[in-house]
Amino acid sequence: MRRRAQPLLVVLLLCGASLLGCRGPARDEAAGTRDPKRQRVVDFWNRLSAATEARTRRDFVGAARLYEEALVLEPRHEDGLYYLGQCRRELGEAEGARIAFERLLEVNPASARGHLALGALLASPDPAEPMDLAKAERHLRRAHEINGEETGPVVRLGEIALLAGRSAEASRWLESALRTNPKCVEAAFLAGYLGWEEGRETAALVRRVREAAKVDAPVKGVLSEGDRRDAERVAAPPLASPLGRLLFGEPVDRLRATAAAGQPIAEALVLQEWQKLRRLRREHARRAAGGPAG
Repeated sequence: MRRRAQPLLVVLLLCGASLLGCRGPARDEAAGTRDPKRQRVVDFWNRLSAATEARTRRDFVGAARLYEEALVLEPRHEDGLYYLGQCRRELGEAEGARIAFERLLEVNPASARGHLALGALLASPDPAEPMDLAKAERHLRRAHEINGEETGPVVRLGEIALLAGRSAEASRWLESALRTNPKCVEAAFLAGYLGWEEGRETAALVRRVREAAKVDAPVKGVLSEGDRRDAERVAAPPLASPLGRLLFGEPVDRLRATAAAGQPIAEALVLQEWQKLRRLRREHARRAAGGPAG
């Protein structure tokens, strides 16, 4: 009887060892979830994900709060700082936006989007936001140096040069933007304005604006995945343009709306908007002469 009991005892001992081995990693994993460093990382990503979701829903109050909470856990996270600044801008909190963008540039002085965002803020037409065109130009030039393929800083530099009365320089910036992107309505409109002020042939200038503003007809058939994503962005844009509000964006918006409605962009309309630009130019020049605000 003893000989028969021995194999059974061995089997039981082996099974017990196996069970203990299986429970060991489970205990280690449970202990790992209680590790403060690991939990901090988990909490950070949970808050960042929730902030992104809120921002996509255009809940900028909730998104800003969640970005702030995430940044307490990881103060140097570039996406968190950038989108916190953009959410603050959407909420009309210019000072909070400026602080977030400046923190981003402290973390990464070579952040092109950080320089663009801060430059756009400092060259905003909104009276509630600071205007410091000298600083704005420095940040926009730096953004262009870092990423020369991006047309955003080029258009904004053209605007600032135009406002400062440096017409030849403004024309160079705007023509550069159009070489990169012939459909850049802002550049075509502003370059056309400069030509109009110089007395060049109006019809040719208007034609260029019209071509840039033309909305390409969609291809009929089944929407591709890219088409669906584009449609979703139009239906619920997560943020305003990274360019911010252009100094002369109001006339451009009128042309865009006309083209989007399928209406022809008549010469009379373009001339009317160029005249509006002339008035805006005087208004912005007076405001800029008052120095930095805020």
